[in-house]
Amino acid sequence: MEIFFLGVGETCDTAHGNSSSIVTTSNGTRILLDCGFTVPHQYFRIVEDPTRLDYVWISHFHGDHYLGLPLLFLRLWQMGRTKPLSIVGQKGIEEQVMNLLEMAYPTFSKKIGFSFDFHVISPRATAHIAGMEWSTALTQHTQYNLGLLLKDGNKKLYYSGDGRANTRVRRLIPGCDFVIHESFNMVDTYPYHGSITSTLKLADEMDIGQVALVHLEHSLRKNEIDTIKRIVQNRPDTLLPVAGDV
Repeated sequence: MEIFFLGVGETCDTAHGNSSSIVTTSNGTRILLDCGFTVPHQYFRIVEDPTRLDYVWISHFHGDHYLGLPLLFLRLWQMGRTKPLSIVGQKGIEEQVMNLLEMAYPTFSKKIGFSFDFHVISPRATAHIAGMEWSTALTQHTQYNLGLLLKDGNKKLYYSGDGRANTRVRRLIPGCDFVIHESFNMVDTYPYHGSITSTLKLADEMDIGQVALVHLEHSLRKNEIDTIKRIVQNRPDTLLPVAGDV
């Protein structure tokens, strides 16, 4: 599996973009993890083939995680895509996405040159899609957010979306090879966000191979970057990615 970080920031981070990654699996399937405000511009800076994207995963319906979809669809149409695009998420994903597209570009859905295939995954359920196991857990967040575990052969990747890890997440991720986890503050300040401290504790307790800290509050990343870098440097299993890292 290859992970390309398109963006690593939270909603208001003008320097690092909204958190999103492109995952390329062992069989060449390409999955976009979330598509917030800034993601389409980041995506099309590096991808020129409109057929290259196979699946989009939407963790929840906050703007920095899904409001970039209309622009993504528009640009794919402009580039001549005819291949169906699969969208995977929680119950209501089709209605949310199609209503959003209609709001952004009225009547556009009637002329778009490709179709959508929607897949719904329920918490604690496992779906078999594109040769992989997709399993989810409901995290602790202000919006209904599903953390996603992708199992590609014997490799496991967990993407938190937003929300603090709870007992449901802990049952899902033991021994995970790679975890991309939102870490909004230095310590647990808000009940519906994770932190650097709690993410690292989670990695230790769950025997995680590597963990990437993303979705840091923008002023924390700016003002405490030296402290954060020292923490990361003392932990070989911990990454503080920036856009463009693989």
